[in-house]
Amino acid sequence: IERYNATLDSKIAALSNEQRTDWDEQLPFVTFNYNTNIHTTTGQIPFELMYGRLPILPFDQQQPIVTL
Repeated sequence: IERYNATLDSKIAALSNEQRTDWDEQLPFVTFNYNTNIHTTTGQIPFELMYGRLPILPFDQQQPIVTL
């Protein structure tokens, strides 16, 4: 748990303002990042272990290109 907290803390610090008053706004992005990356300890993606499928990332949902 301490390692998890340290990881989240460093990621929140990187995204937050200097005073860290917006940490709660950054939390969804940080947890999504944490849960959709391969962890070196397990070699697995937590999202995949929980839901049994790979996550659909925002850039995976490309809009169709329409040309006129």
